[in-house]
Amino acid sequence: VPFPAFGSCSLVVLVSIINHFSIILLIHSFYHAPYGILKRIGVPHPHPVIPFFGNGLVVLKLGYVKVLEKWISENGKVFGYYAGTAVNMVVADLDMIKEVTVKKFDNFINAQKEPYAMSKVRRDNHIGSGLLFELDDDWKRIRRIVTPTFSSKKLKMMMPLIEKSCKTLNTVMEEISNKGQSFNILKLYNKFTLEVMLAVAFGSEVHLLKGEGSLLAEAAAGLFYDIDESIFVGEEILNSHFPHLSKLLNAMASKILPLSNHMKYINETSLQIIKSREGQLENTREKFNDFLQLLMDARAPDDENDSDSSSESRNKLTSNQIVGLCFDFMAAGYETTASTLAYTTYLLALNPDEQEWLCEAIDNYYQENEDASLYDASQNIPYLDWVIQEALRMYPPSPITIRVCNQTCTINGVTFLKGCNVILPIQYLHYSPEYWDQPYVFKPSRYLRI
Repeated sequence: VPFPAFGSCSLVVLVSIINHFSIILLIHSFYHAPYGILKRIGVPHPHPVIPFFGNGLVVLKLGYVKVLEKWISENGKVFGYYAGTAVNMVVADLDMIKEVTVKKFDNFINAQKEPYAMSKVRRDNHIGSGLLFELDDDWKRIRRIVTPTFSSKKLKMMMPLIEKSCKTLNTVMEEISNKGQSFNILKLYNKFTLEVMLAVAFGSEVHLLKGEGSLLAEAAAGLFYDIDESIFVGEEILNSHFPHLSKLLNAMASKILPLSNHMKYINETSLQIIKSREGQLENTREKFNDFLQLLMDARAPDDENDSDSSSESRNKLTSNQIVGLCFDFMAAGYETTASTLAYTTYLLALNPDEQEWLCEAIDNYYQENEDASLYDASQNIPYLDWVIQEALRMYPPSPITIRVCNQTCTINGVTFLKGCNVILPIQYLHYSPEYWDQPYVFKPSRYLRI
């Protein structure tokens, strides 16, 4: 039936034009519109930009370390790229990094957004976000309360818990050495670090190095699985186009991941310990010198600029926030410590002269300070500090760190858009010949001049 006022041929032409126009709009919305932002604000960025993925496919293919090294050589020390349609900024200039992390830090308070699956597991178990993923003013408030917990005096209180595990580690390594067999030292350090973390965080003495175990240790070990960087990049790409679908998929994942059961068990155990200690007399609680007790006792000093500073709720932590901070403590300290110990041992094995000098430095210190604690020794043997710093330079726990811009600002002529991730390429800087002489050589003595 002919369309009114049009012939049948005219209708076909009109429908064809509309279809072609729709396709053009679709191509424009996926290809041109989202990918002109960096050009408009005058920020260089890598090409080509692939519709839907942006530059994300290259990150997935090469990984952060290789791709950032490639892009920095092509685009300079400050540039942007697209993950999906999301704008990311890379800053490899030291002066600019100082602006982001110190002088203009109020614009970059928040860290990378927590994966939605993890945040859902936290919410379902009523666990606080801790400091790793807390945001804005809540981050500032909790940090103000927690900071005094890391004073030298309070850290020393936890040293007896650490020294017990250190003595056990020495015994185990001596037994292995006497057998003359090879072994995986990272696995041994994993047990040692987890044993220390459980003792320091919860006051739970589990002798993992001696082969003992517990449900708490199994749950804690289950938290520390390798999260490939592709998960974060993939989620960022999906979020930029289909945020609701991304949340749905992550919510489904949170239900089937073993992580949920592990976090639930640790949360319930932590709350039981907190409740038990709260019911004890204050002089009885003094015997607990672990991180959990320090957080329970933590109280922020009154802030004259804060009208609500006298409020108990603002200056103290809730039980859920305490558990969240214990998760932070374990997450930040477990794999990072174990890998640092393993890489330091590896580098010393490859450099026997450095190993001999370190042993001599330690022996000389204890000859003059026979009763020194491990804490005092760690603070007063410069060469030990240099060795660890050099190991961390060559094998940093994370190749990058990320901050989120919370409001649009301009720094040294470069515009940072609200909501963009700001990536600081740690490993690239650690191997840059611009800042390090012979960056691929293990040279602890280089810190003598710093």
